[in-house]
Amino acid sequence: MTLPRVDNETDFIATPHLLVDKDGEKLALIVKATVEHEEGPPRGPDGTFTVAPRVRRRPVRAADVPWGKPEVASVRYPSDLCLRKPGTDVIVVARAHAPRGEAVPRFDCGVRIGRVSKVVRVTGPRVWAGAGEALTEPTPIAALDVRYDFAFGGFDDSDPEKIAEDSRNPVGRGVLCDLAGLEGSAAPQIEDPLDPVRTASSRPRPAGLGALGRTFEPRRSRWGTYDAKWLEERSPLPPPDFDDRANLAATPELVSVPPMAGGEEGALTNLTPGGGSLAFVLPRVRLVVTFRVPGREPEVVRPCLDTVVLDALGPIEHRQLAAADPDFPPPPAGPLTVELVWRAYVPAPRKLADATITVREERAP
Repeated sequence: MTLPRVDNETDFIATPHLLVDKDGEKLALIVKATVEHEEGPPRGPDGTFTVAPRVRRRPVRAADVPWGKPEVASVRYPSDLCLRKPGTDVIVVARAHAPRGEAVPRFDCGVRIGRVSKVVRVTGPRVWAGAGEALTEPTPIAALDVRYDFAFGGFDDSDPEKIAEDSRNPVGRGVLCDLAGLEGSAAPQIEDPLDPVRTASSRPRPAGLGALGRTFEPRRSRWGTYDAKWLEERSPLPPPDFDDRANLAATPELVSVPPMAGGEEGALTNLTPGGGSLAFVLPRVRLVVTFRVPGREPEVVRPCLDTVVLDALGPIEHRQLAAADPDFPPPPAGPLTVELVWRAYVPAPRKLADATITVREERAP
């Protein structure tokens, strides 16, 4: 399949894709900017960031990237492939750091940006006691990856007649067919301060700042009905009851509706080495995408910013990740790398190669 030519007049990655919608195929352009935080006060309309050099510009991801083994780990970086998001996803990829870097039994960390914010509580290692009805006191901790693997949840199919799952977080800790088996096992280390983990049977709310997997609720129930009727009448198109909110990968508290426009102020708390607060201002970027298809009038789209990935893993952590993943980008220069994603689409032409797409920045007045 030969895709259209893209005339990219920006410093960002822009890739065309053929994606399916409820009413047929669409020609989509997904644009990703990779920007890096600069220390000091905001300078001009680009906020506190500069565009990453070419070697560190991140590609459009065709699939989720897990923290560990895909079948047992949470999502580190979400896939970028979809047509629409009804809002802006804010996704944090980070390691929590205790204030001043000093180990403590528990501390809070979080993010705020524009209209959305969320705080989670990190505890040191602790274990379940009393068949999940109690917890030991946490031992001090200085840093912990903010992953759903360390939150409440889990999946256990050891008893086919009594499968246990927390669909909100199938990769977490605390769910077993027989809670007696929790005795002495690792307990959650990330929790919601407003709904802390006290017992396994109370089913506390899983807590996190990162991307929800496709099988996590509330995403899971939004994909629609893939049954025999769908297979016979609609495949490979999405089912009629597909909900675009399935494409939202952020935890619900970090979905901004209406979408962000750029220029939002934000801060990370205890998510960079040494703890403390890191303030920033998102760049203001306005894109114009023009689709030209023979036999049609040019279609001009001004897409919304629908994904913001705040990656606060520093150079040391990135070197560790790159050691296990040869496709991982080189370490960042500063404490925060941000991915900004936009998307635009039109009905797919019969011959994709005959189309051309132009993407450019439109300067704010």
